[in-house]
Amino acid sequence: MVSRELSDGKCLLGDCDFLWKSSSKPSDTILPHLLSEHKIVIASLETVYDIVRYFGYWRNKVFSHNLPAHLHGINVHKNDTEKPELFYMLNDNSEEDKTIRFKIYQETLDQVLLQQQKERECCDMSIGCLFCPEVLKGDRFSVSEHLYNEHSFTLGHPDNLVYTSEFIEKLRSKMARSECLYCDKTFKNYKTLREHMRKKLHKKLNPSNTEFDKYYIINYREFGKTWKTLNNEKDDNDVSNPQSGAPVEEEWSDWEESAPEMKCLVCSVVYTRFSTMKHHMKSQHRIDLDAMCADLSYYKQVKLINYIRYLVAESRCPFCEEKCTTDISEHLLTHPLMTSLSHEQYNDERYLFPALDDDFMLCCLKDVEGEEVTVIPEDIT
Repeated sequence: MVSRELSDGKCLLGDCDFLWKSSSKPSDTILPHLLSEHKIVIASLETVYDIVRYFGYWRNKVFSHNLPAHLHGINVHKNDTEKPELFYMLNDNSEEDKTIRFKIYQETLDQVLLQQQKERECCDMSIGCLFCPEVLKGDRFSVSEHLYNEHSFTLGHPDNLVYTSEFIEKLRSKMARSECLYCDKTFKNYKTLREHMRKKLHKKLNPSNTEFDKYYIINYREFGKTWKTLNNEKDDNDVSNPQSGAPVEEEWSDWEESAPEMKCLVCSVVYTRFSTMKHHMKSQHRIDLDAMCADLSYYKQVKLINYIRYLVAESRCPFCEEKCTTDISEHLLTHPLMTSLSHEQYNDERYLFPALDDDFMLCCLKDVEGEEVTVIPEDIT
């Protein structure tokens, strides 16, 4: 959990002038500093709901390097020849540390619930859209509805959100730095970022990105546990559907995403891994997609995939273009292993448009760095 305070955080040792942004990831800033400069390790930092306050408490305890009195010392042997190095650990098993963590959690939870209640009652939000010039007004539901209906972007269920305006501004800042909201990759400019998000279907949030955890009420549900921890636990009180035996959908399911599936170019088989799908098509349909796409730009690969899907849908062989009166899978077996296709066959702009809605296979194609891109007008929002 990350502190809501956006000021500079100070080092755990009071006489150290190292500063870090409390809005940044501790694993990228303060934790490496403590380990390398002071040989201090903090256990289970994910159970700390306000890192700045937590450090403030312990800073008074270990001021001027008074470490042995409050931190557990551990001798670490790097190898058999060198002398052991002494490291210090803030152990969340100690009663004092556990007490301060839980106190911070309770106070944070009170603040979060109060903020969520304010947002539930607020009907006059005014915030700029992430993807278009429109200023969004109304309540959280109105804002979420616009993002989803107009831009196919979801923050999750509005009732699961907290500090919504701050959340949206954080996402806006990432995009202003040309950072992808899903994979965190940084691009040379905003236009390239938008094109990347469109091609890779990254116009969404990554559930594994913990920097967004503070904006979801589910992460405050139980002390020291995020939605992912709760989801992985085996709860004896889980209720299953008496008819199907399937577990009832969990309340945090609007945030968790299952692995997307892709459909075979020829048959109805679906897989979640592209490598498995390519093996299937090569062994069952004589289509060597790796070889066919080896020297193609991203957009030529898109055209190729859509071309094959369009012709298969018309019961026509994508290689000889013959109309198949029998199952097309059987017809493809009459061909040798297909490693190439004439560019003239699929060199048509209409094949830039997906033949299959939400075709995840298009997101798995190789992205050619430095490739000139042509933005399709209807995809710009």
